[in-house]
Amino acid sequence: MENTIAEETMVLIPKDKDQKRGGLRTMPLIIVNEAFERVASYGLMPNMIFYLMNNYRLEAANGSTILFLWSAMSNRLSIFGAFLSDSFMGRIILEPSWDDSSLVNCHDTTTTTSTL
Repeated sequence: MENTIAEETMVLIPKDKDQKRGGLRTMPLIIVNEAFERVASYGLMPNMIFYLMNNYRLEAANGSTILFLWSAMSNRLSIFGAFLSDSFMGRIILEPSWDDSSLVNCHDTTTTTSTL
């Protein structure tokens, strides 16, 4: 009895249940995700300057200072969150809490900007 091509590939490529995930395979996904996040952040900055100038009546220099501090804090807090996640809490516990805080932040931002 002859083996078909599908049977031969199943024999040649065994499914390993203990196959590790992550590693270098995930690096392109992480890099692209970070690149898109940076592009979105840089695109948001001019709009936030206009928002702070028009709705909060701030000068451009004060608005730029606020956005600089916001950007610096968000970059530093992500390092702190990564350290906290890797060292103490673990991915399973910490990811839902970050998702919840991000959802609350988006909701609060949407409600405050829509009421002005």
